Amino acid sequence: MYRKINEHKRLLRAVILVCAALFLGFAVNKADQLGKIQIQEEEVTIAGIRHDYDFLLIADTHISLCDDRDPKLLEKAQMRREAFERESKKKAIRTFHNFITQSVRNQADLTIFAGDITDSAMYASIDFVEKEMERLRMPYLYITGNHDFEYGNEYFSEKAYKKYFPRLKNLTGTAQQYVIHEFDDLIVAGINDKNNQFDKKAVKALLPYLKGTKPVILVMHVPLQPQYENSALEQQADDIWGLSEHGRCRVLLGETACRPNKTTQKLLDAVFESNSAVAAVFAGHIHFYNRSMLNDSTVQMVTGAGYYGDAVRIHIRAE
Repeated sequence: MYRKINEHKRLLRAVILVCAALFLGFAVNKADQLGKIQIQEEEVTIAGIRHDYDFLLIADTHISLCDDRDPKLLEKAQMRREAFERESKKKAIRTFHNFITQSVRNQADLTIFAGDITDSAMYASIDFVEKEMERLRMPYLYITGNHDFEYGNEYFSEKAYKKYFPRLKNLTGTAQQYVIHEFDDLIVAGINDKNNQFDKKAVKALLPYLKGTKPVILVMHVPLQPQYENSALEQQADDIWGLSEHGRCRVLLGETACRPNKTTQKLLDAVFESNSAVAAVFAGHIHFYNRSMLNDSTVQMVTGAGYYGDAVRIHIRAE
């Protein structure tokens, strides 16, 4: 009888251990799924450079964390966070953590954040991103999109731009509306979004680079409209996002899309000049991946939405 009781105990312990292992495996798998990322591999060849580079392009993670420092936004932040999670079946904070881990593991020469990393300028969201980015061992370039500095009902407004944008200074690394990361043979220039336009001082500062002799990769949030009629990018954007009330593409920047003002047009003209130094444009915003030519010489790389776990690793090859 005593031997049978011991056998039953051993059997019960074995069952408990198996169940615990299965539960742990299920929990780990669920956590992995909630933060699973998928990295698109791309290669861009640039004439005039002597070295190869590896960049990781991330955008539109829409981190939506809020605490009592922004009490008016608590309800909205929760609603937005839950909406993104329902749509993607993932948690943006976990995918963002995994993006940073991926960049560290692969020793990216530059990690590029192309806007809408935070869903609005809430302190909790900004603190989370700052803490994660402390893990990066290599340089990064961070620009803002149309959501990073919104605040409640302040969206596409001068008040949001002036009052809440300064909260992002530690992330962008500058009080200016542009940022430059210069290698000895290549320039990566980023410009912040200002309600689908660009800041006058930022454009003035970047034009000498865009018209210079060293190759430039230009980083912005809203992709540019290709210089081809009925381009595949524009057709897909219209299918997903629909047209504006005026029949224009809502999510690209260009003549028959989001119409550029005079300042923004100056930058676009510099991109599309026949002797432009701009070899590539990197962007986000549209929430789907696309690689296409803007004209005969300039490639545009657009990453899918980070809250879905999408990003692009781009190998820059010297020609």
